[in-house]
Amino acid sequence: MTGLRLPGKSVWMWAFIFVIFCNLTLAGPAFGQDGGDVVEAPGFFEVALGGGSILGILIVGILFFLSVATGALAIEHYVTVQRDKLVPPEIVVELETLLDEEQYEEAINLCEASKNYITNIVGSAISRVGEGYESMAGAAESVTEEENLKLIQKISWLGLIGNVAPMLGLFGTVLGMVLAFGKIAGSATQPTPAELAGGIYTALVTTVWGLVAAIPALTFYFVFKMKVQRLSFELSAVAMEIVERFKPMTQGGK
Repeated sequence: MTGLRLPGKSVWMWAFIFVIFCNLTLAGPAFGQDGGDVVEAPGFFEVALGGGSILGILIVGILFFLSVATGALAIEHYVTVQRDKLVPPEIVVELETLLDEEQYEEAINLCEASKNYITNIVGSAISRVGEGYESMAGAAESVTEEENLKLIQKISWLGLIGNVAPMLGLFGTVLGMVLAFGKIAGSATQPTPAELAGGIYTALVTTVWGLVAAIPALTFYFVFKMKVQRLSFELSAVAMEIVERFKPMTQGGK
């Protein structure tokens, strides 16, 4: 489905670099307990790999990938979900010129050659020019709904990541607590804090990564959702305005 097209390789690369940069900036200095010496605080990767559980590290790896995917999708949507990208002004001008000159075949060819939001709607209407305005308007409205659905589907990956990431983080949290209590249940003596730390560490790290992946994804999702809703309203109005120029002509022939 075209609405679920994934970003290109260059977008993924820049998103990966961005997440790596954010990880490095999180590793800052921290004061030690002995004499106030300054030591380097571990970054997220160091924390994740120190979780003590192979499954915990796997969960963190998946959540890191989702963070990169969020960055890639956000960049791709920022570039492509624009009015001029969905409805190129030069295409609109050329299309209106052809319709004014009643060159309907050329207008249909233009719509087929330049596939975008408005040409798909107007092209479906022009192809029914001999069937009357009601048929043209019905076809345009049907395709408008399809185009709006494509825009919603386009940003749906961000919503999916925003909902799945916290669940993965919660799974890691439960896993970490299971590991910690397993130490208690399987030990003949009182387990030391160091023995319990691995499971608790995994629980906390996966929780953090779940939030790191989910919060930006949901934020971007709602930002782009509002933008898509606004663009859908504006662009559908432009398309229907072009279609409505056939109204006097077709009604006069009835």
